[in-house]
Amino acid sequence: MAYRVLDALYGVGSEAVEAFFPRRRIQEILHRAFPDECFHLASLAERHGMRFIEVDNLNSDSAAEALTALKPDLAIVLGTRVLRRSTFGVPRLGSINLHKGALPRYRGMPPGFWELYNGEKSAGVTVHFVDDTLDTGDVIASSEVEISPLDTPDSLLGKLHLAGANTLAEAVSAIESGTATRVCQQDRRQKAYTRPTRKQISELRRRLPHWRRQSALKGTLKNLLALALYYSGIFWLVRRCHRYRGSRGAVVLYHRVNDIAEWNDPLTTNRERFAGHMLMISQWYKPISSNSLVRHIRERIPVPATSVAIHFDDCYRDVYRNAWPIMRASGVPGAAFVSSGFVGASRAFAHDRLKSPFQFENLTEPDLREMAAGGFEIGAHTINHVDLGTAPLAEAVREIEGSVRSLERLTGSPIRLFSFPFGGQRNFRRELRPTVESAGCEGIFSAHGGFIDSATDPYAIPRLGASSMNSPLALALELEGLAPGALIARLRSCIGGGRASSRRAAMRAGLE
Repeated sequence: MAYRVLDALYGVGSEAVEAFFPRRRIQEILHRAFPDECFHLASLAERHGMRFIEVDNLNSDSAAEALTALKPDLAIVLGTRVLRRSTFGVPRLGSINLHKGALPRYRGMPPGFWELYNGEKSAGVTVHFVDDTLDTGDVIASSEVEISPLDTPDSLLGKLHLAGANTLAEAVSAIESGTATRVCQQDRRQKAYTRPTRKQISELRRRLPHWRRQSALKGTLKNLLALALYYSGIFWLVRRCHRYRGSRGAVVLYHRVNDIAEWNDPLTTNRERFAGHMLMISQWYKPISSNSLVRHIRERIPVPATSVAIHFDDCYRDVYRNAWPIMRASGVPGAAFVSSGFVGASRAFAHDRLKSPFQFENLTEPDLREMAAGGFEIGAHTINHVDLGTAPLAEAVREIEGSVRSLERLTGSPIRLFSFPFGGQRNFRRELRPTVESAGCEGIFSAHGGFIDSATDPYAIPRLGASSMNSPLALALELEGLAPGALIARLRSCIGGGRASSRRAAMRAGLE
């Protein structure tokens, strides 16, 4: 009971935090960014001249009457409860359902969980005709996806979504052409899986230590803190102080923007979340280009208060496909720091091979040229994404100079910006500064947190990381130094400083 109450509180708090930037406004940006896409059924129906009818219950008499009046040939059923024959039997060719599981072995739900729990090597999707019992109708199409040792129920579900869309399209095409073959399920008495217990979820988590998910308690506390800081006025007071002091900015660092990786992947931001971030930054802050930011720092010109620059590291193609259109729709400039040896190659970054079950596309040469021509700033990020903090000096020099020269040839423009791979304090090698300078770069960016002011070193500019795990409000708190981690660090510093002062006072008293 306590778990259910906590889950409910977490859900309510999350909804309240997300409400600062309503989904409707975020979707307006997505519609401008991707005008050829449909983000809900109503827009899909409008685009293709179809009627969109909402009913309370698909098994109701009114639903059956509305469906009958349409005289449908085929119905596609997605994510509903068991339907009555009075509904699924109306279409002339019947009704088909996309089931994200291999039938008959994996009847029921949730998709992806039980395959991992049972130690399967693959998971399947099945398109079958709907009949009177759950997931027992004749099968007309199926496909499989390989299960990686790095998969979680969340990542596997993402794979099943993609496989399911393709398999469903193939099934509909086969029905339309008259080539579909119906295969009767042999074991209709196979017991359906149901929602796992907390004990079973905990057991799978122990077996999958890489399956990260925020606890309801921690999430609830974060939501309460965010809401308290906002509604108490502390957030706005701190913002006003920063604006009054002036010369304060920040760089927000992203890596990937796509809808296939997990919500709790620290390197991935899904498109809707990213659009929410850009909406927040465009309304609450002053977007600034990276070259302009570096110029302010180098010339000791006060950085406009609340300035924010947007960066992307590595070489992911979804920056071109997903992030750039959203930023153009939001009026926010950006910069991509590219590991040149990955451009147009099928190779994967070492951190993805170690931690991600997905294969991500890299930017191509035409992508880079188009982005550079369209005003997207391009910076260097070594050739092979090596750790410059540990690489031999000669190799580090080759990586820096080679990446700058290669990107200049690809874009036809000078490369003035550089960022260190991995970017932590131990990866930041100050003896390489002359190499970066001689290559023509005027600013070096790290990946450890911090803010920018008139005293910032142009060759050690800090950045703040962001992903889907940050709501727009949470990111705003981060930009004001009010995120939970920052507050805890500040508290520890105060306590540590107080203890140190007491020790020094005691020592002075003893000496005197």
